[in-house]
Amino acid sequence: MSHEEKVLDYIEAHSDEIVAFMQKLIRTRSVTGDEAEMGRLMAQECERDGLDVEVVEPAENRTSVIARYKGSTGKPRVMVYSHMDTVPAGDPESWTYPAFSATIADGILWGRGTADNKVATCATTMAFRAIRSLGIGLKGDIIFTHVADEENGGKFGFRNILDSGYAEGVDYLFYGHGGRKEQIGIAANGSASVVITVKGRAAHTRALEDGINAVEKAAELIVWLKKLGDEVNKREYPLPGTDTIMKSRFSVNKCDGYVSTNTVPDKCEIIIDRRTTPGESMEDAETEIRRVIELMAAEDPDLDAEVSFNTRMDVSVSPADSELVKSFQRAAEKIVGIKPVPVGGSHSSDHGYFVTKHGKPVASYGTGGVGTHMANEHIAVEDIILTTKVYALTMLDLLGAE
Repeated sequence: MSHEEKVLDYIEAHSDEIVAFMQKLIRTRSVTGDEAEMGRLMAQECERDGLDVEVVEPAENRTSVIARYKGSTGKPRVMVYSHMDTVPAGDPESWTYPAFSATIADGILWGRGTADNKVATCATTMAFRAIRSLGIGLKGDIIFTHVADEENGGKFGFRNILDSGYAEGVDYLFYGHGGRKEQIGIAANGSASVVITVKGRAAHTRALEDGINAVEKAAELIVWLKKLGDEVNKREYPLPGTDTIMKSRFSVNKCDGYVSTNTVPDKCEIIIDRRTTPGESMEDAETEIRRVIELMAAEDPDLDAEVSFNTRMDVSVSPADSELVKSFQRAAEKIVGIKPVPVGGSHSSDHGYFVTKHGKPVASYGTGGVGTHMANEHIAVEDIILTTKVYALTMLDLLGAE
């Protein structure tokens, strides 16, 4: 019996254990900003698998886990990624089953993080556990990274890990994530949270002529920005080597200004989500926004606005024909009967930091998950097992089994 057959039989025989582990992950809350409990759990699980474990905590409760496997030759060196944090659950009344109950009904597991991204945390762990439990050695090295803070840009998670040197010498970033079984992600937009602070002058409402209403100025500025947004959102970028059309994104997502009910507001904050394709630069995006402010200010001398670009994620583009992509394709063909195609997306991802810093290929794959960032997020139990199998075969293929 081949290594692949042994591993697939093992995963099938331990499918109940894998699903139970997934439920445990969902019940272990790890909303961005408080990943400590999840980090402790994953450190224990990685130690159980005989990995060399290091807990990284750049700030209180911002916990990530590095777990290393040393192969016989050390080549290739692969970083296997999952992020442990989730967005908040939102209104409890909007969930059919409680968000952290990990209820299984009609073959579906419900809960926050099922699609984004605890299926990857579960499947990368259990895929390696299957290989390890069978005594199968791998030639290449693995650096497992179970990280915090992805949902908020990665400053206290993957970016900190990269800045600390943990990815030095890595040949590929195996990016675990929920997803569509027919697609392998190889590219993502850059992004920035653009904060525009509009300044006014406070006054009592009874003497509002003495003030400058920052909320009104911001509302007028938003009308100007909407014109730019309409132009930006028409832009497209054909991703080389694929049939993908990546799209620029510009959306005014917040306007906040208030002092009291009887005071003319002296400050209002506008927040824009700006996402750039590989065909744009963030510098050009900033210039466009500043130009809009200058044009309005030329007509309205009372406009006083400052701009800052925060929470940046880099554009990420990797080859469509990397060995990592090919390994995912071979594994997926065997497990789900489909050869997934490489694609890019209009979303953004922290793997852009890796591409910028190291210039090595990234590929992201998963076989399920629905409702990312929404109420009633869920995944089919079958897809948890399928993803585990695909990840196990990819590890065997890419790292080389002995």
